[in-house]
Amino acid sequence: MSRPARIFLASRDHERQRQWNEALRTARCQIVSSNGEVLDEVDVVVIDHPLSEAQLPLDEERLTRGQTGVVAVGVGIPADVALPADHSARELRLACLLLAEIVRLRRQREASRRQERVLTHLALSDPLTGLPNRRAWEQELAQRIGTAGEERTWCIALLDVDYFHEINDQLGHLEGDAALRRVADRLAQAVRGGAFIARLGGDEFALLLPDVDAAEAPGLIELIRTRCAEEGDPSSGRLPVRLSAGWTTVTAPTSKAEVQQAFARADEALRQAKKAGRNRTLPPVPATV
Repeated sequence: MSRPARIFLASRDHERQRQWNEALRTARCQIVSSNGEVLDEVDVVVIDHPLSEAQLPLDEERLTRGQTGVVAVGVGIPADVALPADHSARELRLACLLLAEIVRLRRQREASRRQERVLTHLALSDPLTGLPNRRAWEQELAQRIGTAGEERTWCIALLDVDYFHEINDQLGHLEGDAALRRVADRLAQAVRGGAFIARLGGDEFALLLPDVDAAEAPGLIELIRTRCAEEGDPSSGRLPVRLSAGWTTVTAPTSKAEVQQAFARADEALRQAKKAGRNRTLPPVPATV
């Protein structure tokens, strides 16, 4: 380890505590005491009698996750290492040093996992709105609707902010960004549990709604669309925000090709809504035979 192993000793036997101190001070160990305070960065605790995690002056979460090792001496309690009551000083030193090294590796692994989770979140998140991005959307489609998905009906809806370029051109990109964040917030408030929302890029958002069939979808998507709109504010110069929406339904599980076709149907419905004058919701165009 880059620093001495930090060891906390917990014994009711004062003579045994003294012997432990002597044995470990000759090794690369630092004996720490609590003075009634919760200790941080303890590598190993040595104990010879049952104590609950709450009774130890250590971080309970670190103990639970194995970020602090436990050496039990002469007592049958859960521990990383169990030593007999008549252990030698050498056995105690080796147990503490080896366990401290294992704890260090556990911490490194936990830190790597945390970093991996952070990087994964960044890779799948839209930095402007905090919503999942297109990559996350594609993964979610494959997982929920693809061949491994649960058997149920899904509605795919795509929404696009109408004349978004005018907000950027007249009020600037900062106001345009703020408008997109407000739309994202309203989307999150408008959908029910189990829905997945993503920003696909630019001013386009996507919804994946469970258990919504073709009969329910028109009214539900229209309600969501109108809740995400906002009136303009002449006093501040804020322009109104309107949206167009297109949708389709698909029954899972299904093939990758059908997932892509369903998305294409929703995208075509959105395109038709914008072509028809915007500020409206349109269903998928019936397939031609």
